[in-house]
Amino acid sequence: MLDFELGLVIKLLIAFLFGVLIGFDRERSGKAAGIRTQMLICVGSALLAGISVNLGTKYGYPADPGRLMAQVVAGIGFVGAGVIIKSGHRVSGVTTAATIWTTAAIGIAVGAGYYLSAIATTILVLLLEPMAAFQYKYGFKAYPYNLLSAREDWDNVKNILNKLHIKYKITNISHIRRQVTIYSSEEKKKDLLEKLTEKSVDFELISVED
Repeated sequence: MLDFELGLVIKLLIAFLFGVLIGFDRERSGKAAGIRTQMLICVGSALLAGISVNLGTKYGYPADPGRLMAQVVAGIGFVGAGVIIKSGHRVSGVTTAATIWTTAAIGIAVGAGYYLSAIATTILVLLLEPMAAFQYKYGFKAYPYNLLSAREDWDNVKNILNKLHIKYKITNISHIRRQVTIYSSEEKKKDLLEKLTEKSVDFELISVED
């Protein structure tokens, strides 16, 4: 029993490292669910997976190790659902929820002793932001932003958006300001900022989390 627990502690430390790496990467990118969240999910999943494997080995049928791990996968969905936000027709936080789910899977892999698979998956998760940056820079991916402008500047804003072929959707109108959600690549975003500044438009551009 002591040997098992010592081995499990080592697994927990490995899961802790993987969780911290993923959490640091997400936190550095300004995303929700940072170091503490990812670490706890990875370590907790590793602990439950390690215990379930031991129960299956120690007691055999009906102590099926897959049952407990399956409940981890299902249960982590509630955590992921908590970071998904729906505002009007816009849904944000889906990537963060998927990251949480994958971190749990990494923890299960570590707890079950599949270290190579856990390492490979962690590396792939860490490539998420560089891949998104590449897509964004070269126009393969358009990121959502909320563009707020004074109502009297709306005609200038609309003309600029149309000239740059930037898709937009009006999401809020008041007697003072108008808000639209736009989808823009890095290059078009730079052009948009330049043209709005040239026209002396009173505006604010807010990034919407993916």
